Amino acid sequence: MALTPKQIAELLKLRALGWSQAEIAEKLNTSQQVIGYQLKKLKKQSKESGADEVFNAALIGGLAGAAAGIGIIALLDILNSERRND
Repeated sequence: MALTPKQIAELLKLRALGWSQAEIAEKLNTSQQVIGYQLKKLKKQSKESGADEVFNAALIGGLAGAAAGIGIIALLDILNSERRND
């Protein structure tokens, strides 16, 4: 199962917050194998084109329109709040 650009952006945010592959898989309603594969793929891409390029592409693909005007700090605050409430 391929992840959507929005799911990839969410995956990157959650991983940056320290979530495990199992926790991310549950949140995104997919398997831990899919998350592991996607992380491996993103790591390979970051080695080839740079981490900033991969991260920016994921954010643009997954958050275009939805996060207009919201800073990355605000997004991290929201995610931390959600994690504490789960």
